[in-house]
Amino acid sequence: MERELLLRLMEAEFPGRDELALIIQDLMVRTIDEFGSLELHSQSERTVQVIQRVPVEAEAKDIDGHAIHLMLHVVDGRPAELEILKIDGASILRMPDPSAFELVVLPPVPRLRTVD
Repeated sequence: MERELLLRLMEAEFPGRDELALIIQDLMVRTIDEFGSLELHSQSERTVQVIQRVPVEAEAKDIDGHAIHLMLHVVDGRPAELEILKIDGASILRMPDPSAFELVVLPPVPRLRTVD
């Protein structure tokens, strides 16, 4: 299911997506929490330029109606984590099919600047 979730995220249009899609083909993963979040280790030496740390997210409903979020974290040009969380903090009862996730690409966060 992990690969299918990552592939679903790659269906969104965002800067760096095509390069990132190549990188995620050779991933090793490790589960890091009770929701099933994954630490990602790329076997590729490639890096990708993305506009922000989380270039793509997705949301779907668990069978109890509460939202489950997926967030792909990219650190130093490499996929680092697929964060999975349920918005109410409870355990996920049944992970939705990857196709049920609605994709979200947030606009870039403005950078802080010094006050003149």
